[in-house]
Amino acid sequence: MRLVLTGMSAVLICGCLGRGSTDLLRARIREQQSHIAETERQMAVAQTELQRTRREADTLRSELARSGGGAAGAEQTEALVRVSKLQIHTLLSGGVNKDEQPGDDAFVAQLAPVDDDGEVVKLPGKIELTLIDPALPADHRQVGQWSFTADECRSRWTRGFTGAGYQFTMPLAASPEHDSLVLHAKLTTSDGRSFDANQIVRVTPSNTVTASSRRAVLDKAPRELDDINDPPPAPLKDSPAELPEWAEPKAEPPKKPAEPRPLRDSTNWTEETIPKLR
Repeated sequence: MRLVLTGMSAVLICGCLGRGSTDLLRARIREQQSHIAETERQMAVAQTELQRTRREADTLRSELARSGGGAAGAEQTEALVRVSKLQIHTLLSGGVNKDEQPGDDAFVAQLAPVDDDGEVVKLPGKIELTLIDPALPADHRQVGQWSFTADECRSRWTRGFTGAGYQFTMPLAASPEHDSLVLHAKLTTSDGRSFDANQIVRVTPSNTVTASSRRAVLDKAPRELDDINDPPPAPLKDSPAELPEWAEPKAEPPKKPAEPRPLRDSTNWTEETIPKLR
């Protein structure tokens, strides 16, 4: 009997514990559902506020356009929001040699505004470029400085297989003295924000001997032959080399012509030489 009572008590205790766990789980589910409902309500309110703000912005742009003032378009406004930094294209920026003389006489720079994901954003603005040679003294480090307005930047936009961005080609007053320069770029947008970027670029100094310049020098001044690096000239075909004594053919005395044999005819036949029939 005691064993039966003990078993019944254990069953009642397990049932109470199971009922308590189920109630706790149901309470947590109701709490999560309430939290989800509150989040959805807040999102709906935020969407409503966003739509109202957009309508107000469109109304302000329209009124500003009717009043004669300049207003930024929706695309430009979106670009202003997306841009996070300015990036210089390393492979498409560097020195250019146009006059075929030693040293670069021009410089090409390509840069573009990008967003947080690294995607290029076409955002016009004022662009300032400064080329610096850090190996020179502080007073002579600046190699060149150029400035472009927003309208000039619009015409410099390019897009290709290697990338898109604003591309500028600037002449250099003098060929650089070192092959590593620093390009500093600054973009100032219409809302007053500015983005800066620095990049090391490669150029060809004037004291570097290129293949074209070396060829021109060699064409102007004939080079002296080197006994070690240059092979001796081949003998001419019409002047054969002298043969050794043992290889020279020996001269033979001229042969005397054979005496002609007398003709045999019937006038000089004899009894022995007369042909006879057999």
